[in-house]
Amino acid sequence: MGAASSLAGSEAYAGKLCGLEDVPENCITAMFMCMEPPEICILARVNKSFHRASRSDTVWEHKLPLNYKFLVRRILEDQQVGEKDKVISRTKEIYARLCRPNFFDAGTKVFFS
Repeated sequence: MGAASSLAGSEAYAGKLCGLEDVPENCITAMFMCMEPPEICILARVNKSFHRASRSDTVWEHKLPLNYKFLVRRILEDQQVGEKDKVISRTKEIYARLCRPNFFDAGTKVFFS
């Protein structure tokens, strides 16, 4: 009867109860790709696997606009190089940065998603 009964009958899982920590991280990542960011952040507190999956660049790149690389370059071109490199290093940080107001063109324009 489904996945649970087939797992319970196998020798690898005989006598062991399965829990959330047994869900493969790539399955959690796929699930997060279908969720809203606040839900992802809440579920990241469930266990270590959920936390690692919530930090995946795959999850956050899926949430970003298609032209996010252009936006990041445009918004950060006036900032210091060290901060620009730091922000670009993780897509979760890029997502967080693009969600708040960002001024560019000498402060005459603002962008946020």
